[in-house]
Amino acid sequence: MKIKRVFAIPVLLMIIMLVSVFSRYMLHKNVVENYGSYFTDPQTGLPYLTEMDSYYHLRMTKDINELGHPGRQIVDGKPWDSMSYAPEGRAATGYRPLMSWITIGVYRISSSLTGMTLDQTAYWLNMFMSALVVIPIFLLALETGNLWGAFVSAVLAALNYGYFLHTIPGFFDTDGVIAWVSCFFFYFACMTVKKAAAKEYRALAFHGAGLLISFFALYNSWYIYYMFAGLFALALLIYIILTFKKGEAKASAVPAGIFAAVCLAVVILEPGIFERAFNLVSGIFRSSTGLFPNIFVSISELRKPALVTGGLAGLFQMKVLTDTNIGIINAVGGIVPFLTAIVMCPILIRRIVRKNISIENILLPLWFAVTLVLAFRGWRFIMLLALPVALMAGNAVSLLSSMMDEGKMMDKGIYKVMIIIVMTFPALYGVSRASGDSVPSASNAMVSSLYAIRDSAPEDTVLISWWDYGYVFEEKAGRATLFDGGSQSGIRSYWVSKALATKDEKLSANILRMLLGSGDKACTEMLDTFGENEETLVFMDELLSLDAPEAEKLLAGKESDPERRAALMALLFPENTPPAKYIITPDMSKISGWFATFGMSMGKDKLPAESYSAIMDGVGVSAPVNGKTVYKSGRGFNLILEKTEDDYSAYTSFTNERGEEPLKIDRVLVRDLSGYREFAVSQEASESQSSSQEAGLTWTVIIESDGHDAKLSLVTRDMADSVFGKLFYLGGEGLEHYAYDPLTSGATRVYDVR
Repeated sequence: MKIKRVFAIPVLLMIIMLVSVFSRYMLHKNVVENYGSYFTDPQTGLPYLTEMDSYYHLRMTKDINELGHPGRQIVDGKPWDSMSYAPEGRAATGYRPLMSWITIGVYRISSSLTGMTLDQTAYWLNMFMSALVVIPIFLLALETGNLWGAFVSAVLAALNYGYFLHTIPGFFDTDGVIAWVSCFFFYFACMTVKKAAAKEYRALAFHGAGLLISFFALYNSWYIYYMFAGLFALALLIYIILTFKKGEAKASAVPAGIFAAVCLAVVILEPGIFERAFNLVSGIFRSSTGLFPNIFVSISELRKPALVTGGLAGLFQMKVLTDTNIGIINAVGGIVPFLTAIVMCPILIRRIVRKNISIENILLPLWFAVTLVLAFRGWRFIMLLALPVALMAGNAVSLLSSMMDEGKMMDKGIYKVMIIIVMTFPALYGVSRASGDSVPSASNAMVSSLYAIRDSAPEDTVLISWWDYGYVFEEKAGRATLFDGGSQSGIRSYWVSKALATKDEKLSANILRMLLGSGDKACTEMLDTFGENEETLVFMDELLSLDAPEAEKLLAGKESDPERRAALMALLFPENTPPAKYIITPDMSKISGWFATFGMSMGKDKLPAESYSAIMDGVGVSAPVNGKTVYKSGRGFNLILEKTEDDYSAYTSFTNERGEEPLKIDRVLVRDLSGYREFAVSQEASESQSSSQEAGLTWTVIIESDGHDAKLSLVTRDMADSVFGKLFYLGGEGLEHYAYDPLTSGATRVYDVR
């Protein structure tokens, strides 16, 4: 039996790993077939990367390969990322380079043999690396069960939807490293404790070395790596307490030494670890960060997931993703593994109570409980939950198959196979349905503008937009950005949002000049001088709405010290700011509600988020002709547009009999070959007002036409009048400080900030 086992283990591992890689390749093939050349970079020949952070990791990997460190510069002897968080840049010392090291190593070997580029290596590597999770999961499950259970655990770990979608070709993020590195860490940690208890010193030395190496890899894999070290330390502490016997203190010496070493290593490597961990968790889950809004609430993968999506069928992973949410049960492999994990928790605790004390029996419930809590707080963490779920499910299969072998159940191999199918089929089916859930994060419409900027704009040009695409801008245009995924500070998110959402163009332009010239320093100095409260920010609004001389007079009323006043003015109205381009991507209207949420939440001009929205957004229509034209809104009503030779009018009509009142449309804005025109709409308010009217909303129809085709939008007046609305819908019409750049614009609009 042992000989068969020795041969069976590597064969099973190889089969599961090959299936893991092949399934990810097939998803890539479907993506290419579905989206074609529009989502393929003409310069690399590869589809665009699947997730925004992938571009950041790619840029850091290129820096390490070329310069030996992340970031383009060395400042005060430390790596510095000058492309992010302009104008200051930010430290790159916290970058975790394990994925970059592996990528560079593979690239240097493969390039010498096949000529593969670094971009190609980064695009494909995660597909292969992700399969490594099979090894530690299989071995961990084997320690607490048998081959049947280990097989189930390995399949669920490699092919659950949450992990699968984060490790496909083009997803060059740390997710594919975190999973298998953390599992190797747990495996070697558990084996070190077990071999110490069994006094198998050669095996102890081997697994101890594995523990050191895996801890080093863990430290360099993810910036909150200490969560895994903390979980193991807690499990080990419980193990030491439960196994301690009077007069046999020496038996606890090695586990106690490991516990002390892990804790000491984390404390030394992470000064202020407890405060940082608290701030990290609370920062993600709070709606604000003190005075400023919390940008994390707008990040899709940090939104709270549903328990399940897709109704009853979703319990079995027949539908794994909706447009707005993902289900925890769906993403970890379906209802059977999830419920099995819950059932196994008391079973493992019962084993401990009955003195069947092992480090795995303690670790697994803790691992499951912590990651389950995290999973309910954000989509990103579901992938971490799937790993203990896979191990729990494998434990259950091992338990059931052992009961069969002991004669307590029917000893038939067919029943074991049926259990495996029931346990793994939902996950496998969900993976097979995932082809439509992966979309490249950029397109030619955007990247063509970025390449044009790279080829024509000065080197010191700073790119401005919402943070989502910041990493793509830096990688493709080779220019620094004001706001990206690494610069989501409360200060930066507040001011960039306000610059977009405000109707005051001078305020918008002055905000950008302030940030371009002095970064966050102007705001921090004002808060230090006048107090960290909303009144100070409202006062800054007043100052930045003026020209510099008038602002200085206003500032003199609150700051009498001329030197201090001059220093503040130099920060608020800096001279010699770098050239800047504002990039408006075709999809920004979909997230425009966040601009009002973050930027217009205080002061006399504060706006509720619902006042900043669109119902019909750039709908393609034929150019309007004289007469009445009816357009379907897709929201249960029609928009009726009436055109004469010199006038437009518009109103809405509901298509059902529910008694809704028409929306209050007060004007039509037209931008066509004749120029820009505005038409007022005369419409009496109804006595019984609709819900939108109760909120004080009035609506604007916007028409952009080239004489043949047109785009029709129905947006709130606040949005249409905002700086963003004019940049997005009207090509910058009526703005003095934003000049449309036809040389770099296309579907993506680019404006010079003047």
